[in-house]
Formats: sequence, structure tokens, C-alpha cells
Amino acid sequence: MLVITMASRKGGVGKSSCARALAVQALIDGMRTAIIDADPQGTVLAWAKRREAKAPAVYSLEGSTLEGRLESLQKASADLVVIDTPPSIHPIIGMAAQASDLVLVVTGPYPDDLSAIGSTVQIAKGQGRRGGIILNRTPSKAAALQLARGALAVFDLPICPTAIVQRVAHPYSSSEGMTAQEWEPGGSAAKEVEELWRWTKALLGIKAVEVAEATP
Repeated sequence: MLVITMASRKGGVGKSSCARALAVQALIDGMRTAIIDADPQGTVLAWAKRREAKAPAVYSLEGSTLEGRLESLQKASADLVVIDTPPSIHPIIGMAAQASDLVLVVTGPYPDDLSAIGSTVQIAKGQGRRGGIILNRTPSKAAALQLARGALAVFDLPICPTAIVQRVAHPYSSSEGMTAQEWEPGGSAAKEVEELWRWTKALLGIKAVEVAEATP
């Protein structure tokens, strides 16, 4: 079982949206996926209540520890678990990072966003885990993205070559308990999520044949 932790010190960068999108894209790719919502705000749990599809399953930590929840998902033969963490430097982020194969730091492209990710990057590096940076809720203008990528280079972590542009498909799909690639298959938002997932798979070392073999 592979585990991804989504982390960001700053709220409002779309961390929960990325967590849902990756979990659903992995599901589309034939993997048995689940999400652990470790954020007291319960954004992913609220999304799951609006969702008609049963997968991916979404769990809180109420009545369970992170370790216990991961053990139960391991026994249930989950292929991939995505952990959504609070927008802070809460101790749960370090615990999640320690239990993960990959820590993805989500950030917006603007100075206030970029200045807040240093502590989150250090948590990932401090646990000795592989990490990567996702630029999310970005404008479509290349100049802003180029400046953001230049600023992020100092952290010496892979940056997803595809930025997730702030498109209406994300909030509209979320309101129906869906993700952009389900709500508008083949749309620009869906294609960006697919490219994000391909990049994530490369970081995890997942090969196409391994994903196919994981199909229930």
C-alpha cells in the first residue's frame, strides 16, 4: 500500500481539492484508493457526503489513530491512501509524513503562498520522505507561473510541470461530490489532473503494468 500526504501550512491553496482529485484519478487508473481526512475542518468528509459514488472511501480520525486507520486500510487491501492534513504545522503533519511514501506540498503561485511553504517542506525533508510541490489555483498567465517556479527552486524539490489552473470545473464538481475529471471528462481541468497524476506516479515509482495488476 502506498501513502501520499498532502500538506500546506497556508489555508486556501486547494490542498483538499488536490487530495480528492488524485484519489479519484488513481481510482480511474484501476487502483483501490481511500482518503483519510485528518483536517478538523473536514472538507473532504463534507465532499464525501455529497458524493453518490462509494469510492474512494473517506475516513476521519475520530475514534482512531492515524496508525490504526492505516493498518485497517492495509488489511482491506487498499492500493493507495491519500492523507489530507490541516493547513498549519500541526503535529499530525509530521506523523502523516513519517507514515508516507510521498509528501506533496500544495501552494498557490503568489508571494504570500510561496513564503509560507518553507516549514512544510522542512517537515517532509526532516522525515526523510520523497516530496514534491504542486502549484495550484494558478492563473493561466505564464509570467506568474515562471516567477513562482523560480522562487520555489530554492527548496530543491521536484515541482509538478503542470500547474492546476483555477478553473470553474473544480468548485462546480465539488458541489456535486465529484472531481473535475468526473464532472467534465476531457476538459482542460481534467487533463491537468491526469498530468498531475502521471507526475505523482513517477515520483512513487508506479509503472503502468503495476497499476493494471492492482485492478480489482
